[in-house]
Amino acid sequence: MGTAPPPASPLFQPLTSLGLRFRSPGGPIVGRPAELAAVAQELRTARGTLAALTLEGEPGIGKTRLLTAAAELATAEGFTVVGVTADEELRGSFLIARSILTSPPLHELASGTATREVLRRALDAMSGQDEPGLEGLGPEQKLLRVFDLAAVAVRAVAAIGPLALLIDDMQWSDEDSVRLLRYVVRTDAASRILLVLSFRADAAGTISELTRLTADMERLGLVRRLKVARLTQIETAELLRRSLGGDVQPSTAATIHAQAEGVPFIVEELGRTYRAAGAIQQIDGVWTLASKVERLIPSAVRTLIQRRAARLAGPARAVLGEAALLGRSFSLRDLEAVGSRLRGAHDAAAFAEMLQPAVAAGLLVEHPEGAAADYTFTHEQIREFAASGLPSPRRRQIHVAIVDLLTGDGEPADALLPLIARHAVAAGDAERAARFSLRAAEAALRARAPEEVLRLVDLGLPLASTPQDRVPLLRARDDGLAMLRRTPERLETLSELAALAEALGRTELEFDVLLRRAAARRAESEFTEAADIARSARQQARGRDDRGAEVAACLELGQDLLRIDLGEGVSTSPADSDLDGAEEAFERAAALAGELGDTAALAASTRELGVCAFGRMLGAYDGLARTGALEPVYARLLAGEPPERVLGETGLGVHLERAMGCFQRALALFGASGTGAA
Repeated sequence: MGTAPPPASPLFQPLTSLGLRFRSPGGPIVGRPAELAAVAQELRTARGTLAALTLEGEPGIGKTRLLTAAAELATAEGFTVVGVTADEELRGSFLIARSILTSPPLHELASGTATREVLRRALDAMSGQDEPGLEGLGPEQKLLRVFDLAAVAVRAVAAIGPLALLIDDMQWSDEDSVRLLRYVVRTDAASRILLVLSFRADAAGTISELTRLTADMERLGLVRRLKVARLTQIETAELLRRSLGGDVQPSTAATIHAQAEGVPFIVEELGRTYRAAGAIQQIDGVWTLASKVERLIPSAVRTLIQRRAARLAGPARAVLGEAALLGRSFSLRDLEAVGSRLRGAHDAAAFAEMLQPAVAAGLLVEHPEGAAADYTFTHEQIREFAASGLPSPRRRQIHVAIVDLLTGDGEPADALLPLIARHAVAAGDAERAARFSLRAAEAALRARAPEEVLRLVDLGLPLASTPQDRVPLLRARDDGLAMLRRTPERLETLSELAALAEALGRTELEFDVLLRRAAARRAESEFTEAADIARSARQQARGRDDRGAEVAACLELGQDLLRIDLGEGVSTSPADSDLDGAEEAFERAAALAGELGDTAALAASTRELGVCAFGRMLGAYDGLARTGALEPVYARLLAGEPPERVLGETGLGVHLERAMGCFQRALALFGASGTGAA
């Protein structure tokens, strides 16, 4: 009788015994209903004929998890399941094929039947043991004999019961095994076999035998090819809920989804890493990520990237690190420009050749000619890993070169300012870091992007060592916080500004801080305190005979007394505001602005005088209503009397006429100043 099969390599065992973290039986895979439906359909097809399914996608996308789900579905349908996985570093002739034919499920199925001997003969042939009488065959004839015996063995097993062959990471499979599979597909197409292959889409095209296998199956109409996509944000939240064992705060799920970019493996590893570090905790039963938590690269993710980068030569890894500092996407032209600043001239074609192994390893995606960038890192974690491989002094040199490159053609565009600021900070260039952070923050203010303002200020402040550098950055921060109405943080910022003003002896800065404090109090509806601060500022301006400062103080005081921000209302209730005080402040502001030729301030104060006039009209209207004097007014209007005469006789017309006059004049002034109507 036949000898017992040799033991399987520990690297090639049924998928269910690999010890990987898969879903529990019976629980659906997150975000893969179409793929599971395809597996179920191909299982039905495989009950009568050979069917094949490929799962194609990037590393960590969930192909192995789908293979395990396919194994469970096939087992439930009565299939004998054999699952093996290839390894990037361990190769050998017929290694995958021998792993399949030595698998315990196959031999359990064949136990006690003649098929056991058929399996032994195929394995002996793969191991180089010639059958009696066939020793004289040439190499090609012996290889065909191996294919024949293996195909007969697989056909014999499938005759006993339907068979599911699942192979993971086919891009690392030995060519002999892939050629044998091609032979089985051609000769055993009528057998009850489901063949499920997973492989990296970016690697398959570089392996000729795998390309031929998939092409053959497509021509024969035997295969369904599935592209496994990244998770959506909703699917990421569900995956986190399952892996962490509880509900996840939406903002936490959104943050981890953005960091993992929807790659399931990284989503789970980030969740575990954050939990181990105490950065994510259950609050009232909901997993919540700590605010401003730094992104961590999980050890499992780092190991995966290290394995893929190990095939790169030292110079190629250095170039990849330089490219990583350029950004997620980069061009050979920019890489060449940075390289020339660091070590003299360098040919872009040489860089392209050095980066090809990184493309083959799935670290980079190469774009077609004419695209905005030549390459893109396939994941932000890969870019960060590549950059971290450079020594710190070298990284600083590269950042300096990038800043020089981006500023070499004169004044950079606003869109480039944040990028330049970040590179200047990374270079440790304090002067340029503070300068470009401020310019970028000012551009963000103009674009009404307060969160970006705060990020840019926080970027530049640590390197702004002198008071002169800190003052404009703190002002920009206060402006951003004002847009966001974050008053407590504003008051902290203003305290530091006040201290700097005192240390520098700058009265104009002290005055500016006063007005900013008044505005902060007004934003919190603390109108009385805001008005007191504005009056103090107005007195200071008068004491210095600074008419421009007094205009600003009067505008602030008017808002505090009117309890409406400039341009935000058209009327106010006299009971809720100090119309007399507000009107006096705005009239003074208008008079001074006219003397100074400050059209924008004149337009703003004129408009608010119109608001005051409308408020007085409302007060008069309420008085008429309380005395019952409105009924005759309505009667006269209904009788057809001209509204101007009726309203004029009641006193309402005077206020209305003044309000409309102020608004019309303000519109003309806004147009003249180019600021637009508020």
